[in-house]
Amino acid sequence: MLIKIEPKSDIHHGNVRLAPWLVPLIEAAQSGQSIIKALQTIVHSMDFGSFVYAVGTSKDLHRDEPFYVWTTVPAEWVAEYDKNNYIEIDPRVHYGWATWPTPLIWDRHIAGKNPQVKAFLLQAAKYGVGSGLAIYLRDGKNKIMFALNRPQRTLTARDRDRIASLTPDVMYLGSVLHAVFMANVIEKGIPQMQQGSPLSARERQCLQLAARGMVSLDIGEKLEITERTVNFHFSNIISKLGVLNRHEAIAMGVAHGLIQVDPRNTPLIPLNKSKIRDAQLKRWENLRKQRASSPPEA
Repeated sequence: MLIKIEPKSDIHHGNVRLAPWLVPLIEAAQSGQSIIKALQTIVHSMDFGSFVYAVGTSKDLHRDEPFYVWTTVPAEWVAEYDKNNYIEIDPRVHYGWATWPTPLIWDRHIAGKNPQVKAFLLQAAKYGVGSGLAIYLRDGKNKIMFALNRPQRTLTARDRDRIASLTPDVMYLGSVLHAVFMANVIEKGIPQMQQGSPLSARERQCLQLAARGMVSLDIGEKLEITERTVNFHFSNIISKLGVLNRHEAIAMGVAHGLIQVDPRNTPLIPLNKSKIRDAQLKRWENLRKQRASSPPEA
């Protein structure tokens, strides 16, 4: 259990005042070491097994944006989540896209009578994501979700009271983690963990329809999903391909045979020369080749 934060026990790190239990996290980041060990120690002390940190870097829901995800859930669940487009039905994600959502304490009952959500939560529980707490932050331009997971599927009243009592500390931890991530990943231009991963079937559908000139609203109506979900898919597409926007994703998709277009009917937009884009495309191609040549894990 974490020590209660007292103002008099704060520790100075530069111009920042930190609670003592956060100091190992900051020291690891400042020394260039992985912060996973320090972060997992904090997460486990709160009786959670894993975390998910996700941040979108656009000012509104109607722009294409890079989308960063960092998590300690099993890699198999990350791959399955991506392959099956679970972002379309994940209740934590949909809840979190409200204007200013309050923290969410959830378990299997969050599914209500929705059979798709019930099936999703049942599958998630196989990977230790049975219940938990999700908080949502804004820093002016970024939308952040920080979720902590527990394996049990049903929370008792005592469990909920315990998680509620930890919520202020989790909000504090999420804010500090976001600051560390922005400074050490996004601002340094480190690629998203998804970069170089294959597009899912749904993502290829969205890209194909965009190449035909459809906007998100049209694509959503065609695929029977919301406009917001289409934008989520394009965030993932942009992150995986290492490009700057939807038009570049279309060009990349055509160049690598990910989608097929009829040049007589498809309004492909010419791209201006860009050293940044060229570097991103080269990095994506190298990652793709490395993953293609790597032997499968036993």
